[in-house]
Amino acid sequence: MSRPMHPIPISAAERIAKDYGYDQVIIVARRVGDDPDPNGEHVTTYGRNRDHCAVAARIGDFLKFKIMGWTRDHGE
Repeated sequence: MSRPMHPIPISAAERIAKDYGYDQVIIVARRVGDDPDPNGEHVTTYGRNRDHCAVAARIGDFLKFKIMGWTRDHGE
C-alpha cells in the first residue's frame, strides 16, 4: 500500500537550497497512474530572499499553468 500524498513544505525546499548551495529551488512532485488513487501534482518553491522568492514563484506558476495545465481553481 502506498503512502498518502501531502503538500511538500517550503522548509523542505529551503533545506535543499541550504544543503546544496542554491538561491532558488522549485520542487515538482507527481503521483500518476490508476493505482494507487488518489493521483495528483504538487509544486513548492523557495527563494533565499525576496527577489529570489519572486523568481522561484514565477517559475513555479509557469510550470503549473503553462506546462502542467493547472487552472486557477486547482486548489493552490
